Amino acid sequence: MKSAFLPLLIPLLLCSVSSFSQRYLNLGVDNDLYFGLDRYYSSGIFISIGELKPNAEQEEAYPKTYVHLTLGQEIYTPSNRYTIDTNKFDYPYGGWLFLERSFEKYKTAFSAWGVSIKLGMTGKASLAPYFQNFYHDKVLGLRDVAWFKALPQRFHLNLNVIQRKRLSLGNRLALLCEFFGNFGTQRMAAGGRLGFLVGSAQALSFLGNPLEMQTKGYGIYLGTRQEYRLHDYMISGSLFDNQAPFVLKSIRYKNSPEAGFAFYSNRWRLLTLWSSISKDNELQVNARHPYLNISVARFF
Repeated sequence: MKSAFLPLLIPLLLCSVSSFSQRYLNLGVDNDLYFGLDRYYSSGIFISIGELKPNAEQEEAYPKTYVHLTLGQEIYTPSNRYTIDTNKFDYPYGGWLFLERSFEKYKTAFSAWGVSIKLGMTGKASLAPYFQNFYHDKVLGLRDVAWFKALPQRFHLNLNVIQRKRLSLGNRLALLCEFFGNFGTQRMAAGGRLGFLVGSAQALSFLGNPLEMQTKGYGIYLGTRQEYRLHDYMISGSLFDNQAPFVLKSIRYKNSPEAGFAFYSNRWRLLTLWSSISKDNELQVNARHPYLNISVARFF
């Protein structure tokens, strides 16, 4: 039953697209394999659908309200992914499978806020061991990852808020600002993004709502992401018990430089974003961990 959970939800999301009037389907993939790595935050897969809710007066009038639904899976592993010697672990094994419902209100083309609820499962129900070992075996030709003393199976609920702003600095230059907060059993954090968007893109956020722009254009993004995590289940386990077989003390302050490129057309958005996040715990050997997001969105 657990192994059928994700395959059943994907067709459900795809079928839901048919009821939208101004809508999108987006596939986003985070992975460090592009840099010859397979550790820490190893991969993330996100399938999203969304729509612009009809405006009773006119479609282009503000405020606008968007709704989104995202099915996501994240996988975390230590750098030595074949050993069962916990003395050599520098990260807990962990998987996180979730469904997120979010709402965004755009007061103008330059300001928006949003709220979302995210619920899901860690542990075996996340399907992370199955999907990672299937990919390693069938695609990469590698032996199975150990998945020893992984974080236990738990149900999680997170509430998230976000605010975004765009400040025009010239004809093809804008400053993008984003502030966010998470409160829940899987993560509690607050932080923000600040960066420059160069090009003809009129998007309010670089990695955000695909429906912000549906005309031909491009954007080059250079920025930074700062975050303070009060609690991170994927590192230190539950706030309510000590049943996780292996945990580490989390470094609360995280920062990451970011660089990306996006191309927009009337029907598609293609986007890449490089990130290099600072350490999650003191046992990590390298000061930073790079990964790349590749996202493809189709408008309907």
